[in-house]
Amino acid sequence: MDKIIIAEMGVEGGGCTVYGRQTDGVWSFWQEGSSMDLDENDDEIWRQWSSEPVPELLAALPDIWWMMHIYNVHPEFVSQLRQAHAQYRGKRGWREWQID
Repeated sequence: MDKIIIAEMGVEGGGCTVYGRQTDGVWSFWQEGSSMDLDENDDEIWRQWSSEPVPELLAALPDIWWMMHIYNVHPEFVSQLRQAHAQYRGKRGWREWQID
């Protein structure tokens, strides 16, 4: 199976796409994205990056995924992300994000 988009999310200065691929019934997940940084002259530098594939979706998410604007989720993974997202309610930085 080709890679599919599991979720797309962003914050000011960057964002990422979480991809997944199922091979022989086993899923692997990873993220690819970009982020903005400043160089020694305070000029913007955009960096592209990707993570190594992992077998668990939640392990493939960025550390602050629950504070990011999640604007696209594959229908098969909405429930799993909603359940995980609910664990973060009440933590510092929490906002009422909506995963549709």
